[in-house]
Amino acid sequence: MHGIIPEIGISLLAATVLGFIFQSLKQPVILGYLVAGAIVGPEIGFALVKSPENIKVISEIGLILLLFIIGLELNPVSLISSGRQLIYAGIGQFLLCVIIGIGFFFMIGYGLGQGNIDALYLSLFCALSSTAIVVKLLYDKFELDTFPGRMSLGILIFQDIWAILVLALQPNFLNPDIVVALIAVGKSIVLLGIGFLLSRYVLQWVFERIAKTPEMVVGMAISWCVLMAGIGAWIGLSMEMGALIAGVAISSFPYGVHIIAKILPMRDSFLTLFFLSIGMTIPMPSVSIITQALVVVMFVIASRFITVYPILSLSGSGRRTAIITSLNLAQISEFSLVIASLGLGFGHIKESLLSMIIYAMAITSVLSSYFINGNHQIYLFLDGLLNRLDFRRSN
Repeated sequence: MHGIIPEIGISLLAATVLGFIFQSLKQPVILGYLVAGAIVGPEIGFALVKSPENIKVISEIGLILLLFIIGLELNPVSLISSGRQLIYAGIGQFLLCVIIGIGFFFMIGYGLGQGNIDALYLSLFCALSSTAIVVKLLYDKFELDTFPGRMSLGILIFQDIWAILVLALQPNFLNPDIVVALIAVGKSIVLLGIGFLLSRYVLQWVFERIAKTPEMVVGMAISWCVLMAGIGAWIGLSMEMGALIAGVAISSFPYGVHIIAKILPMRDSFLTLFFLSIGMTIPMPSVSIITQALVVVMFVIASRFITVYPILSLSGSGRRTAIITSLNLAQISEFSLVIASLGLGFGHIKESLLSMIIYAMAITSVLSSYFINGNHQIYLFLDGLLNRLDFRRSN
């Protein structure tokens, strides 16, 4: 038997057990997968998996499918019709967080230039919140359809769009040239246009004829994803960027919903291996890594109130919506791990920074379960505090 089969089996078994334990403790399942990877991996665990490269190969498939699904769930039409409050928050939150983050991390000693762009990467990591965690916790609380819930989800969708731009520009981070950046964005727009035309005039016709054959729908969707990923790599973008655009190109068409339903279980299986493979690279925690992670955690929480709260409050959403939305989004995204993983591959960051952001993500994930579950109580406390400080309520 090939060595990769037992290692995949051990990894999936560990992920299932740890995922069940973390879910029972009402903690994010993703965190359980990371811990499972650390336990079976060679860094700080029992080295039950001696060749993490094997798992990494499989996990890259999960990463590509993840970005494909994220693209499918991005509907540009619905965003354009969103209210002005959401548009202001969706644009302003990310830009302000990145600008503030670059200044903060540079000020405390992280690099920004001459081959060291850790401050830029950290600001990007901290600007993105976790769709998986927020949606799961709000769904469990029946708050997805509340105004703060819809606002939180809308900002998350805008963050995914910002992430698309980051992926397009990421290969050129060490050589920031406006011409190169414009070329990268131009390539992305061209690829999106090609994808949209093919989706409208070819894929729609194909899916109408295979809609009653589930295995054909799955095969066709994966083939489309692989084709666009390949084209993306061929024209100088990344395969991940191509997969994301593959999803966006068909997100506004009716058959996109059926593709999500068919692909989702397969994506989750591969995605488990992606988080497992990251967990396998986590080194033994040191005082330095944990200290840096805690600084990042404090910045993430503070940055949500510095960026989300004033934008929503000033645009007329009210103090309650502004506070609860800020609390809902106070974590680091799994998309940040995607950007970090690619940054490590490009040689932009070191493994120590990736390890630190994993610890920071784990801490914010745990805190988010308390923030979201207790968001109303925290709002009442902060509202009373602001009233005592004579801050005028904006409703």
